[in-house]
Amino acid sequence: MKFLRLVPLFASALYSLGAANYETLWQDPLLEQRIERDIRAYRMSDAVVRCLAPGGTPMPHAQVHIEQTRHAFLFGANIFMLDGFPTAEENRRYEETYRRLFNFATVPFYWSDLEPEPGKPRFGKESPPIYRRPPPDTVVEFCQKHGLAMKGHPLVWHQWFPKWRPDDPEALTRRIDQRITEIATRYGSTIPRWEVVNEPMEREKHADDWCNLPPGYVLHAFQTAHRVFPASSLLILNEATTFSWRNFSEETSPFYRLIREMLDKGARIDEIGMQLHVFNEKSWQALLAGEEFAPQHLLKVLDRYSDFGRPLAITELTLPALPGTAAGELDQAKATRNLYRLWFSHPRVTAISWWNLVDDTAAKGEDRWKAGLVRRDFSPKPAFKALDQLINHEWRTALELQSDGRGAATFRGFHGDYTITVKAEGRTLKRTFTLRPGLSNEWLVQF
Repeated sequence: MKFLRLVPLFASALYSLGAANYETLWQDPLLEQRIERDIRAYRMSDAVVRCLAPGGTPMPHAQVHIEQTRHAFLFGANIFMLDGFPTAEENRRYEETYRRLFNFATVPFYWSDLEPEPGKPRFGKESPPIYRRPPPDTVVEFCQKHGLAMKGHPLVWHQWFPKWRPDDPEALTRRIDQRITEIATRYGSTIPRWEVVNEPMEREKHADDWCNLPPGYVLHAFQTAHRVFPASSLLILNEATTFSWRNFSEETSPFYRLIREMLDKGARIDEIGMQLHVFNEKSWQALLAGEEFAPQHLLKVLDRYSDFGRPLAITELTLPALPGTAAGELDQAKATRNLYRLWFSHPRVTAISWWNLVDDTAAKGEDRWKAGLVRRDFSPKPAFKALDQLINHEWRTALELQSDGRGAATFRGFHGDYTITVKAEGRTLKRTFTLRPGLSNEWLVQF
């Protein structure tokens, strides 16, 4: 019994030792300098508010309040638990918690749960409930109401196929084409981003795969999506953790070679999705010890995949709070802050999506990692507070300025939407603008 009581203490000591190594690795002055420099270079731009009197003459000494209201960068999570809790109060708290951090939502389109019976897709709000699978219409309505960007996930994946699927590869291909076309017809104008194929490299390593997808299905899926979705849609190839980050050998990396092959064959891949899930104790200890997902390795991977000239998205992120203690939650928060800062600093990364927001709401078998940002009672964990500090404070522009003698108030702000309030000579004007990279960003406010 004494030995059993010592096991958690020993595990805790191992995690603490690993965390110390991890902290040293991420505090490298050159790394910190690069991250800070690149955040300022790639996530911010200069802007000027020109305050003009009714006749168009400059208005000096005007009070200018600058408030960023929305990020251009996409910070998101899956929204699988929308309206999925037992009580109305829990559903309300989920919505508030989600909106506190995120401007972006991953909408579930898993085939087995979207269409459990052939020809009867669960698109509408009145559809029978399935855990972690809110009907797309419900999600779209919520996201449009609150100004959240959306991404459909996934159109084709070798898992979560319905039991009634055809066994014949050609018949299955025709049915997949029909599914993609139905989804494009209903949601192509409202959901702009789509993960067309999910985890193709993972599928290749499973010889006993339970879906008889034919050779060439990746290219065919992208060709179909290109044909039926609006030209403005963003078509994404999404890959799992092993092939995104671990099996990396520069241009000979399997995922890199697949992308190159698909592009050479004419596939329209608009964005490259990369998952990072930590789903076991060994991997978490390796991360904390700097043996896996070290910062320089992550940057090297991002730099190499930038060869394709496409945006890169961190599509799914799971970081556990092992070993289930307050110290484990602090380790989760440190890793969260470090990874978000590194990814946010890279010029090709356009989105980061946490996976499960709330503890004990993950897929079967994954709840043990306690990888939510909030606990099951919605109390915020240190990781939630770390992200709130970054997204809503450190990376959000709010300034009080005064126009100079030429009526100009200049600043450097994070990209996104702004409300500008100008007060002068007893009058007040409000205007909205968007700060974009590569533009002059000269905003006129004339009384």
